[in-house]
Amino acid sequence: MRLSLVVLLAACASAPKTSVEPPGRAQRVSIGSIEAYALADGHLALPNDGALFGVGHPPSETGDVLAAAGLVRDTIHLDIQCLLVKAGDRVILFDAGMGAFSPDAGHLPASLARGGVLPSAITDIFISHAHSDHIGGLVTKAGALAFPAATIHMSAPEWAALQADTADADSQRFVAVIASKVEPFEPGAQVLPVVKAVATPGHTVGHSSYVIGTAPDTLLYTGDVVHHAILSLQRPTWSVQVDTDHAAADALRPQMLATLAADHTHVFVPHVPFPGIGHVVVDGPGFAWKPD
Repeated sequence: MRLSLVVLLAACASAPKTSVEPPGRAQRVSIGSIEAYALADGHLALPNDGALFGVGHPPSETGDVLAAAGLVRDTIHLDIQCLLVKAGDRVILFDAGMGAFSPDAGHLPASLARGGVLPSAITDIFISHAHSDHIGGLVTKAGALAFPAATIHMSAPEWAALQADTADADSQRFVAVIASKVEPFEPGAQVLPVVKAVATPGHTVGHSSYVIGTAPDTLLYTGDVVHHAILSLQRPTWSVQVDTDHAAADALRPQMLATLAADHTHVFVPHVPFPGIGHVVVDGPGFAWKPD
């Protein structure tokens, strides 16, 4: 958490300011008979300076890829969104957004309200990985649990790594607040009848994706296997600075994208443009994002 928080906030501070997100956005989606909502938390605007994306490639090369897709050359935009799933007596949230860590995020409570849910109604939270833009929203600005009734599920390796990363007082306080609510699981576990973890380490040591629903009606929550709708898919072997294990992450991305495209898997990607629901398709030597 400490590394990602420092890197992301420093990048945001130096990036051009973007328009303010509207106060909450929710879009309903279906996973078979399961009701679900894509929830906007905010966005990141990161400078195209080679520090985070396209490590080892000049910013001009990254800019060429962005420009060919009709995007600006000097800034890399990432949405931050979470997924709400209502399954029987379970009200499940996948990741918790950045919370108070960025002025351009923290809209998850307003988005939840648009989905007809209070924070106190959340029963389970599944964390893909312990970077600040995915776990920051677990704790309020006042330092309390944002979802007091929820069990927080994350892989055992991810929880161990988060507990070990307490070199600063903020991280220590954060871990102390959530510790009693965390129930770690073994990578790849069937955690709930409608949630199966998929071990996808590389971005972090215990990164998990999640299969939601039951066959044939499922949705794959990818976490940060994929970050950007253009760069991650067209240049899947390009390194991302905040990946813990670059070799593992750079190998996993193209392999997983090829499988998703071949299987026509319905996916939710937290950082592509809202609402983040769609499919991956083969596009020349790389891949393309096809939103629903």
